[in-house]
Amino acid sequence: MDRIYAISLTFAGLNQFLTCYNFQHMKKILLLSGLFFLSAQFAFAQNAFVIDPNPVIVTDVPANEFEAVGHSEAINMTNETMQVRWTRNVISMTEGWQSAICDKNQCFFPSVSSQPFEFLGGEAALLDVHVYPNGIVGSAVIEVRLVNIADTTQSATGVYYFNQSPNGTLDVRYESVKVYPNPTQGLFTISEVTQVERVDVFDLSGRMVKQFQFGDGQWYNISELPQGTYHLRLLGSNGQTLVTRMMNKE
Repeated sequence: MDRIYAISLTFAGLNQFLTCYNFQHMKKILLLSGLFFLSAQFAFAQNAFVIDPNPVIVTDVPANEFEAVGHSEAINMTNETMQVRWTRNVISMTEGWQSAICDKNQCFFPSVSSQPFEFLGGEAALLDVHVYPNGIVGSAVIEVRLVNIADTTQSATGVYYFNQSPNGTLDVRYESVKVYPNPTQGLFTISEVTQVERVDVFDLSGRMVKQFQFGDGQWYNISELPQGTYHLRLLGSNGQTLVTRMMNKE
């Protein structure tokens, strides 16, 4: 009788152990399933749509060109129609240049920096950036961010380079560079700048009319040039453009 009771206790313990084991095992399965579901949801949120090509690189934009266009498309990777909004962010742009966006519906004025549109499932929608040099030698980097209005975790960002590359040619350290006096009657100097090797002066047709070796505190003479608007380009030791400025001569 004692032996039978002992065997019963053994089976009862084993059953309790298996029940506990199965419960713990089930918890692990549920936890892993939850993590997988969240990962899938996150991946979907990140890849609901893309901008292609990205980045967009447009080179050799002359000053006398009316406009230059960076072509790209927003592609809806789902079968769902959604309301999205694009927003333009100017990362860097030569003073005097302008930019504008063309989407699937229309081309907008430079003053429009954000606009919604209906994004159909599987659609490849136009998302171009236009720049207007306005007769000035320069460059620009424009960022366009596309966001699902109903779910802001679904987004994509495209970057458009004009006369620049993803490595960059303009440096935020040079944003404070000043040309003085401006307007000038012939002499000018450049302040708050370092690591500059050369100063090039262009007229509005994009033709280089003067060139100077840079010197800290140095004054530059353009007295012989006719009255008008000129564009200064400051270059580093390896020839890259560090900063550009517009200057008027009286």
